[in-house]
Amino acid sequence: MVKATFDTLALPRDFGDVRGEATSCRSAAALFDFSFMSRLRIEGSGASALIAKLTARRVDDLPSGRIRYALRIDDAGHVVGDLTIWRLDADCFEVFSGTHAQVADVKACEGPMVSVRELGSDTAILAVQGPGSLRTLCAAGLSESLRELSYFAHMSASIAGVPCRIGRLGYTGERGFEIVLPHDARETIWRLLAKHARPAGFAAADLLRIEAGFILFSNELQFPVSPRELELDRFAGHPADRTAAQNPKQRVRLLCFRAMSDFEPILWQPSHSGASFPPSSGEIVVTSACRSILTGGALGLGYALADPEVPGLRDAAGRFRDICEVSLPFYDPTKRIPRGAWNADLSPDRRSLHSFQ
Repeated sequence: MVKATFDTLALPRDFGDVRGEATSCRSAAALFDFSFMSRLRIEGSGASALIAKLTARRVDDLPSGRIRYALRIDDAGHVVGDLTIWRLDADCFEVFSGTHAQVADVKACEGPMVSVRELGSDTAILAVQGPGSLRTLCAAGLSESLRELSYFAHMSASIAGVPCRIGRLGYTGERGFEIVLPHDARETIWRLLAKHARPAGFAAADLLRIEAGFILFSNELQFPVSPRELELDRFAGHPADRTAAQNPKQRVRLLCFRAMSDFEPILWQPSHSGASFPPSSGEIVVTSACRSILTGGALGLGYALADPEVPGLRDAAGRFRDICEVSLPFYDPTKRIPRGAWNADLSPDRRSLHSFQ
């Protein structure tokens, strides 16, 4: 059983042990607070058409009770943000974004066929991630019907009498859930879940995402890159749309690397000093890096020229050496773990964490 204090006025970087928090997520369960996210409810017969102004990825064919990941692209064809879109019913959607700026212009598109309501200030978003996340929620009083909730689906539920909506998402590369609940119930539900899952902060979340090869909007999207260069074309919309046509040539590719480093690169931010974009041949512009719990060394993401590929990349900012490209994603290359089913003891069958050491 895990207990922790909770500061309702701050979203913590960590709870004192970043590696321990990340290890708990890989081996058991970790509890995160994602209440910083912006959340919009878009409702009415024109809801699908309005969302089409946010992203070219279709939502008119999204079934109720399902979630879709999508990219937002600017007029130059560059990715400016990512979204998750939850369909509640035929004419009602909720859109989640990492920053309010990505969706701030939607309100101006409101009209007689569609309404837009900002819910961020009314909402708390907690997340339980890890192989023990289903066990955690069942211990907190939720029904085992959660076992049947499929990947990128959501359902209504109640925790300790608090109505909430639970989505099955795996942003750490693990099986897990996001819980959307009233803001004034955040501390109560946090304390309840923290009895069964270890509280974790943003440093651990970002470390886990780097290992899983997921972009960090504040890092990878600082640079002008297309969906194709991120290898995320399938989330950007139809390949024949105007943004794809504006980017006929792939300049760079996002890659994962292992390296040596003389500093502790947890929550390391990209450096623009001494680096040009796109990088020169043989160089990598490092965008994210961490001290990986899986490798024990530095693991990161960055951009290199797409063609030609050059063995032995060098860091344009000079912080990493002996760079070796590895599979992207490094953790669970087939991305089967977050999609997997739950077995009888409420934990998924999986490889031991120690097999990565």
